[in-house]
Amino acid sequence: MKIKKENAAFVMQFTKKTVAISSFLFLLCALINDLNRGGTCSLSGYAITKMALGTLGIGLGFGLSGIVYTNEKWSHPVQTAIYMSIGCTVMLVIAFLAGGIPLDRGLLPALLAILFMLLTAFIVFVLSYRHQKKLADRINQELEQRQQ
Repeated sequence: MKIKKENAAFVMQFTKKTVAISSFLFLLCALINDLNRGGTCSLSGYAITKMALGTLGIGLGFGLSGIVYTNEKWSHPVQTAIYMSIGCTVMLVIAFLAGGIPLDRGLLPALLAILFMLLTAFIVFVLSYRHQKKLADRINQELEQRQQ
């Protein structure tokens, strides 16, 4: 499939946003973790490097999978299902590889970590969707006013 220039530009812009969101959430979690531990949070074995690269990978996973939104043959719910499936799969695989899922603490903490990650992805998606919908509605309203 040949990617048009506007589709490539859309995916690049989308990826920039998802990497920024992923990075912000990484920093927020690191700050909360450090505050909860009284400023004594220490990691070893390139843990921060693994987490930072994982954050970049998750941002890219959600961003690049945004290409599904350029396929006009699919309905928006189908595009969303494919997008979220790809993004969440990438996120969970990276979290597993980077040690973000605490498998050593038992089944419940691991499942709670997975649930928290999926819930966070869903909340970010809903907030982004609402923002984009408001923007589209405002643009449509302005276009209608210009046509009158």
